[in-house]
Amino acid sequence: MNAQRQKKSSTLAVVIIVVILILLLGTVLYFVFNKPTPNVKTTATTVTVPAVKPAVEAVQPVAQAPKLLGVHTVIPRDTLWWISDKWYKDPVLWPAIFEINKAQIKDPDLIYSGQKFDIPFLNTPQNKLSAQDNTLLSQGYLEAYRVYKAKGKRGAEAYKSAGNKFSSKK
Repeated sequence: MNAQRQKKSSTLAVVIIVVILILLLGTVLYFVFNKPTPNVKTTATTVTVPAVKPAVEAVQPVAQAPKLLGVHTVIPRDTLWWISDKWYKDPVLWPAIFEINKAQIKDPDLIYSGQKFDIPFLNTPQNKLSAQDNTLLSQGYLEAYRVYKAKGKRGAEAYKSAGNKFSSKK
């Protein structure tokens, strides 16, 4: 009788664990595949949360996130090239925007109205980009190369060359 109870308890524990894992997987998949709907206006709500001192000091990240210049809301006919020209006065710097927003942008040629893109701060006076800026641009161009190469688009190699050019400027 005691063995039957243990068997039922362990079976119940396994069922509970499986249900929890399914719920976690469903939540992750929802956020991964939940793409913004074009032409939908949303409003942001600000919630103030009181500061709580952590019990354990957090580990410092290896690479710092880039400082932001601002946030750009995509409107009809926007392109990354045009957004870069607007914010940086240099359209060639568009891969910096693409790189830090690549969670939202699957193809640099396809952006949608209503999307909100972080615009990283770049040291652009007299085209003197910092080593961090060159790294960000290099990664952006190389990511664009990977996307275009996978889609079989002509000219993908030019993005690889541009990425290599920015990586050599460090």
